[in-house]
Amino acid sequence: MRVSIVIPAFNAERTLAECLTACLNQTHPDCELIVVDDGSTDRTPEIAQSAIDNRQSAITSSSVLYLRQPNKGPAAARNLGVAHASGDVLAFTDADCVPQPDWIERLLESFSEGVVGVGGTYAIANPHSILARMLHEEIAARHQRSSDDVDFLGSFNVAYLRSAFEAAGGFDESFSKASAEDNDLSYRLIDAGGRLRFRPDAVVAHYHPTRLWPYLRTQARHGYWRMKLYRKHPRRARTGDQYAGALDFTAPPLALTLCIVLPAQALWGWPLNMGALVVALAYAFVRVPLTHRMYRRIRDPKMYLFVAVALLRDTARALGMIAGIGRFFLCPITR
Repeated sequence: MRVSIVIPAFNAERTLAECLTACLNQTHPDCELIVVDDGSTDRTPEIAQSAIDNRQSAITSSSVLYLRQPNKGPAAARNLGVAHASGDVLAFTDADCVPQPDWIERLLESFSEGVVGVGGTYAIANPHSILARMLHEEIAARHQRSSDDVDFLGSFNVAYLRSAFEAAGGFDESFSKASAEDNDLSYRLIDAGGRLRFRPDAVVAHYHPTRLWPYLRTQARHGYWRMKLYRKHPRRARTGDQYAGALDFTAPPLALTLCIVLPAQALWGWPLNMGALVVALAYAFVRVPLTHRMYRRIRDPKMYLFVAVALLRDTARALGMIAGIGRFFLCPITR
């Protein structure tokens, strides 16, 4: 079965070559690789062209196609790649991911009756960073509790039957930034009666964020685009999905409230003490159990620092959500 691997790339010069090498050396013998440059301003085009020039040193049946578009976001880039793909199965990963050699083979093994998509998990490509390790362990702890059948697959590691992908209309290009477009597609496939399968041994290593401030900016963006997602899928705003349940939705407003109440308590004292305690306990109830599971996985006490990182992240998400509510719920013209 021919598999088309589509990789959106935006200013990916630091990691793209490693990603392409890994994709070209899959154990599955019939893969084509399509790199879609989303308006990069760095050496991304030269790196992709080098992979094309050197493809003879990889699997002989593999091919590499390089496409370029103005910067419109990864959803549009993936759809452009699919438009030029020849495979019956469409696989997606990101330019900062390094798939293991049997990645495609493992994904294909889990397609069965009614299954329209199969996704896998992360390994960590930059374990030297404490922030990267914490973010990786959070994802690993969540994936550890995943069932075989799921209701969300991330676009960093997923394969879809082309027929189902096209019937669903592909990725919604109005999600013009990297956030929530994969949730949206998963929900539409599920709502159409398809099944999504999680395959924990289909692995791509990921270069997780290593700097806190850029990471928080990204999380604010995620909060913003989540509001568009829930405007489009209001039922999921109440229930969440198996990766992030309804309880996770309480964390951003709790974090923002805590960041307001604590300084107010410092200024005005006793009248706010009980309120601050209640909010702090509620936030701890949401985040500490996950943090403890992270610690138990690797027995590293540094994982408990995740509570502080999560507080900052949830606050950033809350600020993005406020902006998103204004944009997608209160503004008379929404995208």
